[in-house]
Amino acid sequence: MVFRVYMLAVKAPGITIEEFKEQWDVHHLKLLKEIAGDVYPDVHIHHYPKQVQGPADALYDGIGYLEFKNKDGFLKMKEIAEKPENQARLDKHERTFLDKSKIQMYVVEDEE
Repeated sequence: MVFRVYMLAVKAPGITIEEFKEQWDVHHLKLLKEIAGDVYPDVHIHHYPKQVQGPADALYDGIGYLEFKNKDGFLKMKEIAEKPENQARLDKHERTFLDKSKIQMYVVEDEE
């Protein structure tokens, strides 16, 4: 079974989309890899959609995709990330580039 996590991310007010991408793709990935160590996801990708239909105001600026071999892998990383010292580091950085009040996260388990 593959366990996937999707995140719909909204950039923080006052930063450009380029600044958002730099923080998420480079600095946040590096921080998460450092914190997660061996339990870092097997796949971690960010996409930046170009709107082709719908309201003029985009609802999100990026889509994060994480893939784990199974749910246990995800839960191990979640446990490490939620340790107070790690959570504080992640929160501090996330507040520089994300509007955390608008983030949506979804999990999907697939048989393979």
